[in-house]
Amino acid sequence: MIALHRLPQFCLAILLCSSPIWSQAQQIAPGEYLSEGAYSKLNITSNSAGKLNFSIYSEGEGSCSMKGEIIAGKATLRKSGMKQSCVLRFTQKKTDIELDGSIDICEQNYCELASIANQYFKPAGCSVPERSQARKEFKALYDKKEYSAAMAKLDPVFVNCGKILEPLEMGWVRNDLALVQNKLQMPDRCLATLQPLTEEAASPDNAIINNCERCTDEFSKKYLSMIKATRTNLKLCQTNKK
Repeated sequence: MIALHRLPQFCLAILLCSSPIWSQAQQIAPGEYLSEGAYSKLNITSNSAGKLNFSIYSEGEGSCSMKGEIIAGKATLRKSGMKQSCVLRFTQKKTDIELDGSIDICEQNYCELASIANQYFKPAGCSVPERSQARKEFKALYDKKEYSAAMAKLDPVFVNCGKILEPLEMGWVRNDLALVQNKLQMPDRCLATLQPLTEEAASPDNAIINNCERCTDEFSKKYLSMIKATRTNLKLCQTNKK
């Protein structure tokens, strides 16, 4: 009698324990996610019925493009001529999304001279409008010679958003931060901030351009402008260190 009396409670416990397993697969947060270096972008949208759709676009020497529906954390794509389906599994890890599945098959059929990332990030405070506003406020404070406040405004962008910035934007963030560190008599920190750019800064302009085969003339001009600023700021920091 006791066992029969407790059976409904036991069944209820099983249902309650298993429901998070189902809901966990559904808890993929819509939004735009970026790979490290921003070469690959994952966009997830949800409609009023809760249906999740995704799109991935990546750039390399070529590009990747794929889109579809996510059902229970998984998307299955197959176009004409494919022998096997492209299967992508999406796992939410706090603010990030991990991607696995038959990625090699997906890349073979949806990419040309490019690849998709295994991990995508959406760090807090790092959307395009938030970054733009932080840099705008940094410049205003820097121009007023409020250097400590300026550094406090830009440093979170450097620390929290750095991994999702494409190389040109990250280069300018490094240079802006190095400038204010130099003003605050922090030559060692200034040099450390610019260190990842030192090899390129020491290279001739034509070598930098030749290393980017698919860069447009406009992008190359912008990138060289950033590298020239790096050369100047390296000299300033090195001089201040003496």
